[in-house]
Amino acid sequence: MTVRKSRVWLYLLAALVATSALAASGDEFYDRLFNRGMAQFNEGNYANAYSSLRVAAFGLLEDVRRFETAQIYMTVAATRQRNDGDARMAAQRVIAAERVERRYASLSLPDAVRKEFEDAARRLLTADQLGMLHGGAVARSQPQPQTTITIPPPVIVPAPQQPAPKPAPQPKPVQPQPQPVRPQPQPQPQPQVIQPAPAQPQMTTRPAGEASLADADRAVNSGDLATARTLYRAVLDSPQPSHASALRAAEGLYRSRDFAGAIRAFQKAGSIGAGEEQYHYYYAVALYENGRYSEAKRELQAALPFIEVTPDVQRYRVKIEGAIE
Repeated sequence: MTVRKSRVWLYLLAALVATSALAASGDEFYDRLFNRGMAQFNEGNYANAYSSLRVAAFGLLEDVRRFETAQIYMTVAATRQRNDGDARMAAQRVIAAERVERRYASLSLPDAVRKEFEDAARRLLTADQLGMLHGGAVARSQPQPQTTITIPPPVIVPAPQQPAPKPAPQPKPVQPQPQPVRPQPQPQPQPQVIQPAPAQPQMTTRPAGEASLADADRAVNSGDLATARTLYRAVLDSPQPSHASALRAAEGLYRSRDFAGAIRAFQKAGSIGAGEEQYHYYYAVALYENGRYSEAKRELQAALPFIEVTPDVQRYRVKIEGAIE
């Protein structure tokens, strides 16, 4: 077996061992589990079918045909239970197996099962992954957004330039005109007029929340994590922080390794919307570091189609997917 194949199988083995406590030795054991899972699927018992086939696949790593068959039925079973997270993981293992040996096209599958699996794969996998099912890349109907999960450099905003003052207009010289001499009137006492104090110019300031976020960002970028955490928490404690401010505070608390604070910020922010999918990754790491593994897996699966899998992301992906409650 080549080095490349060995690495793929090691990935598949790690994914199965991390979540299966029922592994045992003996081909007969895995054969019985495989047959039981297929029977449970045909009976409509999809939850138990998924569990049986998941353990059976652990003993079928060298039998690519049956390994892929088990993962395909697991994908369909999870899809029928509306569990996209488990369905996506099973479909991705089919793709990983195809990178070792191309078997999918020759598998003996019922037409309905193959169609349901491919419908789920089109919805859950990337275009590049789908191409592995049929021996090559497929055209993307829509571009897949990619977001690199890295710490962005501080943005230096230049101070706005003040316009140069205009020169005051010079009065035109006036030619004196001769005036007749008139007697000067006697000065009359004038009533005292109290002049109001000149109005002070109004100063425009940023909202307190935005000023605190800017100060917190500068602190975390300079490595002063204690100050950054205090400022981000102050934003969360302000009356009704906006969705955008809470998300920004959540990312900052993640970067300053205050994972409990990051969870509180995400809870205040509410739902993560379109265009904000990278925040699912920050939320997943914070949940994992606080021992909330099921929620962390859900958030990670929501983030993966939209982010670049960098070495740091891959490291946390292995941790989160392999975590056992």
